Amino acid sequence: MRFTRPPAGWLPVAAIVLTHAAAGFTQTLPEVVVTATRVERPLAESLVDISVIDSSEIARFGASSLPELLRARAGVEISQNGGAGAVAGLFVRGSKTSQTLILVDGIRLENPTSGGGNLEFLPLASIERIEIVRGPASALYGSGAIGGVIQIFTRTGATPAVHAMAGFGSQGGAQLQAGFSQLFNEARTRLSAAVSSDRTRGFETTRPGTPDYQADRDSHRRLALTAGASHRLGNDWQLSANLLASDGRTDYDDAFSTPQTARLAYRTTALSVSAKGRVKDGWTTELRAGQSGIDYRYKAFDFAPRTDSQTLLWINSMDLPAGRLDLGLEQLRQRIAGEGISEGDTPYQRTRRRTDSVFAAYELAWQAHRVRLQVRHDRIQSVGGEPTAALGWGWQWAPAWTLRASWASSFRAPTFDDLYNPFGANPALRAERARGAEVALEHRPGGGELMRLVAFDNRIRDAIEIDADFVPRNLLRARVKGVSLEMQRRWAGLHWQGNLTVQDAQGQRDDALVSADPQRLARRARAFGVLAAQWQQGPLRTSAQWIMQGDRVDTRGEKMAGYGIVDLTAAWAVSTHWELFGRVGNVGDRAYETAAGYNMPGRTLFVGMRYAGR
Repeated sequence: MRFTRPPAGWLPVAAIVLTHAAAGFTQTLPEVVVTATRVERPLAESLVDISVIDSSEIARFGASSLPELLRARAGVEISQNGGAGAVAGLFVRGSKTSQTLILVDGIRLENPTSGGGNLEFLPLASIERIEIVRGPASALYGSGAIGGVIQIFTRTGATPAVHAMAGFGSQGGAQLQAGFSQLFNEARTRLSAAVSSDRTRGFETTRPGTPDYQADRDSHRRLALTAGASHRLGNDWQLSANLLASDGRTDYDDAFSTPQTARLAYRTTALSVSAKGRVKDGWTTELRAGQSGIDYRYKAFDFAPRTDSQTLLWINSMDLPAGRLDLGLEQLRQRIAGEGISEGDTPYQRTRRRTDSVFAAYELAWQAHRVRLQVRHDRIQSVGGEPTAALGWGWQWAPAWTLRASWASSFRAPTFDDLYNPFGANPALRAERARGAEVALEHRPGGGELMRLVAFDNRIRDAIEIDADFVPRNLLRARVKGVSLEMQRRWAGLHWQGNLTVQDAQGQRDDALVSADPQRLARRARAFGVLAAQWQQGPLRTSAQWIMQGDRVDTRGEKMAGYGIVDLTAAWAVSTHWELFGRVGNVGDRAYETAAGYNMPGRTLFVGMRYAGR
């Protein structure tokens, strides 16, 4: 069923389902998270809105891509110009794509020319776990963390194992994966590696009559590699390294190319090395260095950016007589090159930038209360200094109940495109700045059960938008406020997961040429959510997922109707090591769009076999 807005009664009915599906979801979430504080801390002590997607959940719901997986989380919306490999937009609590920071194994993955992490380039097969922090986080991570932080952890293989997968499906889809992990030297040394390949012939992504329409299928293919190594020095120190590399090619439709030339080749890399350990009792330290790159080339245009981001991080965590102190230094060096950037008749005015940062956090636990204060200062070449701060408070007033509140400032520096593009740059741009607050009530009775209610409010000023002359300017003030409800429980013999977000995302332009009345922010729904259920009996495991999103408007004011789609998955454990699985996506074959004029996939079928053993 398609609808232009959530039908009457939709929100209360969904809320009742989420609230009363309560009595014990058995998935075990990781006890320790990293992204909330940049050091390993128990999940129960976190003072921010954080969710974890582990490897079992990735396998259980069988998403075909990273954007498809993320859209099932509370507060997260995804737009995409078609199917696999197509340009994807990410909206965390109503913030735009470039206002959410993407990390891979602790290293910033960012396209310096335009911002954002190009999630569509990352292979889901290479991912072991994802941590999602919703809300302003610049006081820990600096520029770009206005809406939140998404950290991706690649496959590491904590135990000796061999794994493989082969699958085939509709639209010429095929996936192959294989990998291993091995322990040596009395389990002090670990090595792992995995390769994956996926491809699809695609479908017609654009609609007839739209400016970008091309009568062809838009295919995609990708080859990816992950590798990891670690070595323990005694009981106190560990050295580790992680690598992710993916190489792919995707077709697209636009008004300036032909079906023969509308093709994009890309390569994404992320390398992280670290040394961490205990200096003495109560004092741990970590030194991390990394490099990431997002390179791509258009067949139809002489534009082939190569990007390079180098990170150096030193962070110390010390127990004090009262509380704990975290101190950190960070340096980020970014460089862009390639055709249309540093080569050609009109190169960018600047192709390098350095950011030097210092940050500190103090956390104090007293009786049932916990308080955390964070401050950070970033000095960005050609942009200037940006101070940020955050304050969080939590009260565990009963063993399974926590009430918490927080406030934080955040910012996003102008990109290389904004400041140095030879066609319409604006060196006078100011950084985007935001102030956000939230109040949350959490119930964690144990065994992976969760009930979380969060009210949030984020005000953004000096948002950078393109004016009528195609020049970036600080034109927009925006405010996103709303409520999200999230649960993981057991009810009526089923394991349930669900979330519902209701928000008001509005922006107001400051230029005199456009009406100053608040308007809805593009591609953000007033209400969206997911309800999923899993059933398992013996070797058979099945699950269903209902994804709902209300009506939206696009960048030119085009109206996009709301939609609801259902995905089904099933798996049969043939033996101890072998599993047969299948997935039907968009069971009802609903026609819907997340970007105006672009089709999303209709009904799809994918089946395959997995092997996991020693």
